[in-house]
Amino acid sequence: MRTLIRILTDVVALAVRFAVFIGIAVVGGIGSAWVMMHDGSRLTTTRQGGWLAWPSAGRIDADPYTRAHTVRLGLLPLNPSLALTYHARADEGGARLHSSCDYEIDLDGFDAQWWSIAAFDDSGRSIRNGAQRYAFNTATTMRDAAGKARIVLARDARPGNWLPTAGAGGVTLAFTIQDPKWTQQSVDDQAKPRQLPTLRKLGCS
Repeated sequence: MRTLIRILTDVVALAVRFAVFIGIAVVGGIGSAWVMMHDGSRLTTTRQGGWLAWPSAGRIDADPYTRAHTVRLGLLPLNPSLALTYHARADEGGARLHSSCDYEIDLDGFDAQWWSIAAFDDSGRSIRNGAQRYAFNTATTMRDAAGKARIVLARDARPGNWLPTAGAGGVTLAFTIQDPKWTQQSVDDQAKPRQLPTLRKLGCS
């Protein structure tokens, strides 16, 4: 009888260990898949400073994680031979972009046929503001006498290229580039991405 009880106890213990192992494997698998879909990896994304792009998005041969990423966010990306979109949720220092802080996007040295920068809240919506300013692009961005351009993200009005962020909370920037030579080189040589605008925090209140 004692032998039978011992055997049953060993079987139950083995079953518990197996269940725990399976549970860890499932949770770990789901967690790693979520990270790959949300943040990507060196195999699926290209990063520079706070900017992140999925260069395979919009391609027929896109990898499964890129496809899952675009479906989850409801994106309709163009083929990278036509346009490439970078997103930024953090500044150059790695801190989350937030409407309580002011930021400067320095476009000095950046050159492409056409680009646009837009700001969104955490729900992916344009940030409502009285000035009805939601984005800047190649044609609408003012430059100084030296030809340099910068865009300031802030709650309160600023002279020049001001992109309002009041009330947004977390902020996400979308930087879209339409220049076949620029985008194709970035996709082909991800190890040496072309220079993107810097995103610097000016201060918080």
